[in-house]
Amino acid sequence: MIPTDTNTDTNQDLLITKLCTMLSDGAPHALRDLCALLNIPIGTLLQLRSKLPENIQSALKCDDLSWQLTRSFVAITPSDLTDFARTSEIEVLFEEYCESTNTSLLNIVKNATPDTVFRHVLITNCQTAGRGRMERSWISSAGDALTFSVALSTTKPQDQMTALPLVMALSCNRALNHFGIRSRIKWPNDVVIGDQKIAGILTETVKTENGCAVAIGVGLNFYPPQSADIQATGVWNIAPEIDPLALLKSLLYEIIRDATFYFVRGFGAFHIQYMSACRDLRREVIISRDGQTIDEGVMLGVDTQGALLLETSGSLKHIHSGDVSLRPQNHEDSEGSSIPPMAPHSAFKQMLILDCGNSQVKWAWVVNKEIVGVFRAPYNKLGILGEFCRQQPNISEAYGSTVSGELKKLQVTGMIPQRVRWFYSEKIACGMRNHYRHVEEHGSDRWFNAIGARTITDRACVVVSCGTAVTVDAVSTDNQYLGGSILPGFNLMKDALSDNTANLDRPFGRIYPFATTTPNAIASGILDAVIGAVLLMHTRLKEREENQPVDLILTGGGSSRIYQHLPEKFLAENKVKIVENLVIIGLLRRIEQPVEQIS
Repeated sequence: MIPTDTNTDTNQDLLITKLCTMLSDGAPHALRDLCALLNIPIGTLLQLRSKLPENIQSALKCDDLSWQLTRSFVAITPSDLTDFARTSEIEVLFEEYCESTNTSLLNIVKNATPDTVFRHVLITNCQTAGRGRMERSWISSAGDALTFSVALSTTKPQDQMTALPLVMALSCNRALNHFGIRSRIKWPNDVVIGDQKIAGILTETVKTENGCAVAIGVGLNFYPPQSADIQATGVWNIAPEIDPLALLKSLLYEIIRDATFYFVRGFGAFHIQYMSACRDLRREVIISRDGQTIDEGVMLGVDTQGALLLETSGSLKHIHSGDVSLRPQNHEDSEGSSIPPMAPHSAFKQMLILDCGNSQVKWAWVVNKEIVGVFRAPYNKLGILGEFCRQQPNISEAYGSTVSGELKKLQVTGMIPQRVRWFYSEKIACGMRNHYRHVEEHGSDRWFNAIGARTITDRACVVVSCGTAVTVDAVSTDNQYLGGSILPGFNLMKDALSDNTANLDRPFGRIYPFATTTPNAIASGILDAVIGAVLLMHTRLKEREENQPVDLILTGGGSSRIYQHLPEKFLAENKVKIVENLVIIGLLRRIEQPVEQIS
């Protein structure tokens, strides 16, 4: 029965929720105590019994003095999350009955005012038409599962949410692991114990005036659905002592934290963690759609967009949708195992490309000459690099570029089982001549940025890398690396002002053409210094090239800030492009030279 939206039915829903909560512990409860706690007469209590969900009625043992459920049920009341909502700064909504928590929450999002910021949770004890991935139904009886949705706002566009479902599966998996349940993730976002599904996630987005809102629906089984067609298990099948409310709070905490971090850092911040939690990593798998096998091969991992990387006969495929199942011979060691299986022989050449900067190390995973993932870690967290190397034992070669100094170079080398071949600046490579007077003093990052720029443009170009320091280098049309300039990065300039100038230890302000506060003047002055150096180098190179076109290539963490504040006239008259991981692109181009050119 689904009540209509009247005050009487709303009150009845609340009474049913409270009654289910009282009975959910499976202990006997005296009728007089139930009446007293609900503040209702015995006649009303008897009427409520007939309104309980059918599966709860069938498990209710009644006599003249007491009621007792023959098994535990999940029952959450709005008051259970009052303190959590306050400390987490979220708004909790509750519906005793609802077709789908995602549908209900999306309706709220669509009907809200454009300036509404969403940080909402909708919980139901009885979902009658739950939805899963690929328009499938999510089946769960009242009291047998936690069913809820979370709505969050972000300024990011919808097309940047493609990998969010994978991160949300990681959040749910982590929460279950905290409670001792050794679950894994079946790509893309099913949480499983062996072959049995314990939780599913559905992520949907709605475009808003300032970006988009995401609805993250979660269904977590405490008892598996009673259906022969579904391979599933439940929390209480594995750990009957777990409290649903405690697990719900943990789930909400993990989901809200990880989603918020994803909005800022993207999938890259979770890429390695996700692959560590994958059930099928380096196993032989079958990919199917609508019950039909469409491909099979070895799962190498996932790419930066969350697509499954499948090594199949002679090719590397990026699988964006479908169902994954293990080949039969892979099943025996899959359940609950936290140790990845032995990797089958890979026909592809897999490489590790390292870019060791001043503050962090970046590395690219290259399969069959394709960069399929780029990762990063600060030097005090190099264990992340070691974990990645353990996940990918089929990597056979490692190459690197470093400006970090010998100690950090040794620390990085110690994390990698393969011998690392380090590349430095050279007089000639990839058809480019280096005009640096003492090439041994030339930062290899600047050299490989210049070589990498040749994959972007064949015209003269200024190559700008904005990291701890800012480098501004010139490459001529005829492949001459002419040299360039180095200046402090944004943070180094700010630190210099704070440490060496009285009264200028101020936070970054906003950028203005004519700043009228000290914080704004600092921010504007720092940006003007960087952009001034870029425009001056561009003017010099254009004069040298006799007014032929000169492109601008930007890379590094501060590149978007430079791009946003370049003069409109300059952007209209010149080709400007932001390129991520330009050092890695250049180093890969250098490595791919024929052996006779390298020697």
